[in-house]
Amino acid sequence: MSIEKKIRLTASSDEELKILSFLCQDAILSREEYFFDNKLNLFVATFSRYCWEKEVATNNKNLNYRVVSGIQIKNVKKITYKNFKSNIPFLNLLAVSYNKRKITLNFSMSVEIILCCKKLDVVLEDIDIPWPTKLKPKHK
Repeated sequence: MSIEKKIRLTASSDEELKILSFLCQDAILSREEYFFDNKLNLFVATFSRYCWEKEVATNNKNLNYRVVSGIQIKNVKKITYKNFKSNIPFLNLLAVSYNKRKITLNFSMSVEIILCCKKLDVVLEDIDIPWPTKLKPKHK
């Protein structure tokens, strides 16, 4: 019986955030799965994350996994949206980037959630254990 290891990573630099961005690529986020607390300056989201690291570790492109993960972004002073439409039930996260005190969650269909931050302080953590899926994200 193998014990499944959960990911828990922090990012306080641009280089560390690039690693988190890779791990979060193709995560599926529901509109109900994120929250911004302006009193605590905290943005929190949960999503179904594709486990790119398992594909690399096993070197088997036929075994695909997803896992429920959470992300916390601290020191958020303001949140803005770009191309965000109310009729989109799910968002596909493509990348997380940082530039000039702004963390941008880049989604498909050019949707962006932009978080204005005093400093970079992000935590990514798996909440559950990975489960197999037949679906693998495809990129053109």
